[in-house]
Amino acid sequence: MSNKGFTRFVLLGLLALLPVLLLIGVYVVKDPFKVLTPYDGNAPSPTDTVQLTVNTGYVSVESFRFFEPERHYDSFIFGSSLSGYYRIQDWIKHLPEGASAFHMNASRETLHGILNKLNYLKKQGVTIKNALIVMEDEMLKRQPLDGDVLYVQHPLTARNVSWWTFHQLYFNAFRHPELVAYTFWPSPATTELVLEKGYATTDIPDRIEAYNEGYYRWADSVIAINPSAFFTAEHLARYEQPMRLMPCPDKITPSVEELLTQIAATLTSQGADYQIIIPPHYAWEAISSHDLYKLEQICGMERVHDYSHDAAMGTDLHYYYDDGHLISQQCARLMDSAYHHAATLPSIYLRH
Repeated sequence: MSNKGFTRFVLLGLLALLPVLLLIGVYVVKDPFKVLTPYDGNAPSPTDTVQLTVNTGYVSVESFRFFEPERHYDSFIFGSSLSGYYRIQDWIKHLPEGASAFHMNASRETLHGILNKLNYLKKQGVTIKNALIVMEDEMLKRQPLDGDVLYVQHPLTARNVSWWTFHQLYFNAFRHPELVAYTFWPSPATTELVLEKGYATTDIPDRIEAYNEGYYRWADSVIAINPSAFFTAEHLARYEQPMRLMPCPDKITPSVEELLTQIAATLTSQGADYQIIIPPHYAWEAISSHDLYKLEQICGMERVHDYSHDAAMGTDLHYYYDDGHLISQQCARLMDSAYHHAATLPSIYLRH
């Protein structure tokens, strides 16, 4: 091939690659998922009304890395999004004076994910003195979703997730036309597109960054002062669903039992005071008696607190922000009950 022909070939190749190179450039510069630029310890701007849906597990690790050198955490709340509203200010009352607490949660958290985070903290030289695990029944069978940008584990905690596969997953997600259009030009039309597709949300909680804690200031205030203004007929109708029937199926298989044993052993080896809350969930099955027995065998009866069988909490939406997430006041009451080994407390928000 002549020099002229080779030059033409290279130019045509570059021209063909131009759209891809442009797309990569926009992705790197804009960093739409906030996984390229270092976390800076700041919450989204108060003026933000739309936000691309974030991977809370990734945020947990990045937030920990940013604040740990200053705060020296020794107490952690683990769990899925259900654990997010067990607020540090309510938990810290049950911990020794001077405890430094942090949320280490992830959306759709798994037992694998919790064990990976425990091992990561151990590698960082962190001694866990206190831990609260919010372990809903579904977690006992849930598997990691490392092929989904919302749930893929942080490469620093999961041995099977490399930085290359992690960023490749995010770039491939960015290639959706709706996301490209929104990133180039965040107009009302493109914003509506990403909201319709579920790539973005307007549900942006208030945050306490040093705790990695999200909460709903407005909802909590309304529920505390005038609950009927929050639990309107429209709200209740939106989330109402048929009750699931008993009996509750067993979910602890030998492999799940091994994961639970490793979690318990890791915490015990550090001398951690750890407690497990099995929360209620509107219309969901409660944990089976076999699984509850297994958990108590592995972790000790004094550490396992089952509220999933509470008939009132499982059948009344007045306990929840939606159809699954307990309001923070109720999370506080469950923690009070668990740490004082009391029975489930009646809710002041229930209609009698």
